Amino acid sequence: MSRLSSGTWLSYLIGLGLVAATTAIGKLLQNVPVYDPISTSMLYILSVAISAAYLGLGQSLMVTFLSVLAFDFFFTVPMLTFAVASGQDQVTLLIMFVVALVISCLSPLIKR
Repeated sequence: MSRLSSGTWLSYLIGLGLVAATTAIGKLLQNVPVYDPISTSMLYILSVAISAAYLGLGQSLMVTFLSVLAFDFFFTVPMLTFAVASGQDQVTLLIMFVVALVISCLSPLIKR
């Protein structure tokens, strides 16, 4: 797969689709008894890495922000709100955001 032009609206839609697909996969995996919903954050990190590799910096930054928001909204208690009840979830969101941000920012440098 070749790298998409970093300014096209299509690449931003693909990034949005990555976040939506990751959210859907995470919701499906919630039904598996041995699956921990916190592990969904790793799926979001994977979508950030894919977007950084193929879409560009702007798109991967968008995927980073949307991934953290989606994880907070759909997978942390209280669900379907942007409030975070536990300190553990706050730390998880912070670490997820920092790791995704580092991946997004370093990916263009690695390609040189």
